[in-house]
Amino acid sequence: MKTEVEAAFAEMLDISKDIDKAVLFVPGEVYASNFPAEAHAALLGQAEELVVLGDARAAEMGSEPLSQMVLETPEGFVFLARETVPDGMMIMVTGKKNSRVGLVLYDLKTCLRDAREALAGAGAGEVAEAGAESESPGKPEKGKEK
Repeated sequence: MKTEVEAAFAEMLDISKDIDKAVLFVPGEVYASNFPAEAHAALLGQAEELVVLGDARAAEMGSEPLSQMVLETPEGFVFLARETVPDGMMIMVTGKKNSRVGLVLYDLKTCLRDAREALAGAGAGEVAEAGAESESPGKPEKGKEK
């Protein structure tokens, strides 16, 4: 499970050249990060504070709960994307000054989706193995080309 989640995280970092640092987590637990481990507690606290502020603003506007946020700073960007379910996964990243905002958000959502699929697959090990055995030989595996 953890290996597949880390693979989704690594793929996101490899694909998105606009992302500098990133952390993928659920409340209280880091799944993957390229930040120093000693920074994790502060990062999770900051992300949760951003979610509280974003959700409060969304409620004031009569909008759905916050699912993504972009903050522009003089040095670059901070991006946050999350699952809007209780204890859902979140990803917070820093981006370079000229980051392509839409592409970064797409990459964050893709990472969350792939990590969620990896976690769901870990709970259905036998089903996943059976599916892999029945895969058609002409079809490459996800992420692998012939």
